[in-house]
Amino acid sequence: MLILKDVDSYKVAQVINQSWTEAEDLVISSAGGRNIQHIQKASSSRTGGRWLSKLGFKWKEVSKGVYRDSHEREDMIAYWMVVFLPTMRLLSTRLMVWDHELEPQPTIQVLNGEEQAVIIVTHDECTFNANDGRRFIWTHEEHNPIRKKGIGQGLHVSELLTPVGRLGGGSACEILKCGGNVWWDGANLLNQITTKGIPTFEAEFPGCQALFMFDNAKNHSKYAVDALRVCKMNLKMVERMQSQ
Repeated sequence: MLILKDVDSYKVAQVINQSWTEAEDLVISSAGGRNIQHIQKASSSRTGGRWLSKLGFKWKEVSKGVYRDSHEREDMIAYWMVVFLPTMRLLSTRLMVWDHELEPQPTIQVLNGEEQAVIIVTHDECTFNANDGRRFIWTHEEHNPIRKKGIGQGLHVSELLTPVGRLGGGSACEILKCGGNVWWDGANLLNQITTKGIPTFEAEFPGCQALFMFDNAKNHSKYAVDALRVCKMNLKMVERMQSQ
């Protein structure tokens, strides 16, 4: 039986295929075991979608709000102009590039031994949850889709990428089962870079230098163990420091 809250074109196609199978078995049984032409037909997800449209369902996007990446903020633009772009311009003569056949094309300075080739390694991450909702679903005007309130068990994937693919073919990737009191933080990222990222890069690109790039995520903020932080200090600690 097709449950309304879980309806999709693939499941409708499965129901259609099952109906054809039952009809074929019934015909074979009534024919007394005689050889007859098979009537079962394979139904695809596209066919299921057409049937859902006939039944009054609509394929639509479900969104919960507007996402802003803040790339247009004045402080972000100032950082690009003052820090990021000038730094990349200075490194432009050392950046390793690859042709369409993924063959490295070092610059003249690198070929002449004047500089070491620099390879950009970017960091990307994503968290997948058991109850992640789909953006597009089949909806009916007489029924609202019922979704689970909790996001469910999460898996955090932290990956390191180079211009020619995953660093080490994915061997530097970290996957953390998160939720409750367990979350990906700066300590996890630091451990990934020191124990996997750097050794993997040195083995894959000997003689080159890595330029690791990270986004400005709050969970990447990492202070030294003995760092003095105002939010962790009380009045007695401040008085003791002033007396010294």
